[in-house]
Amino acid sequence: MANIVTIELKNPPIGATMWQLLLTDWDITVPIREISGKDRLDIAEVATFEVPGGLVLPLRAAYLQLTKWNEDMTALIQLYYAQAMQPNEYDWDAGTYTGPPDPTYKEIFIPELGGYYYYVDTEELVLVEAAPPITQDWMAIIGPILVLGLLAGLVLPMTKGAFK
Repeated sequence: MANIVTIELKNPPIGATMWQLLLTDWDITVPIREISGKDRLDIAEVATFEVPGGLVLPLRAAYLQLTKWNEDMTALIQLYYAQAMQPNEYDWDAGTYTGPPDPTYKEIFIPELGGYYYYVDTEELVLVEAAPPITQDWMAIIGPILVLGLLAGLVLPMTKGAFK
């Protein structure tokens, strides 16, 4: 079963008009993209992700970028960028991430599924409302009904003889 995670940006830099976020699993093997399909969100929009079931938590924010258009509306200006892909820059000679430390690298993790705010000024993801998995939602509704049905099925036959 999939779970839904919603992230809202708080305290963006002045002038920022757009943002984008890519989530992934801990091992950076499963990309989890924002479900609207937009490449970039307006600064006031929330990002909603459908997280596939079976992923081991915590999730990782692979990157977070905040941008605005230049005056001519011909190029994007990056105002903030944090990424948790690799702590080192790519070394083209070695063919791997063994270069010097990447100055944009930050450890950005989401500890559990739920709704979050991302505070840019503190670089912190904050849980605001846990969203239980869909299966738990259905069990919370159906479970009590099943228990009542079972009890009624056991008690009603016993009470039939008592009222004769």
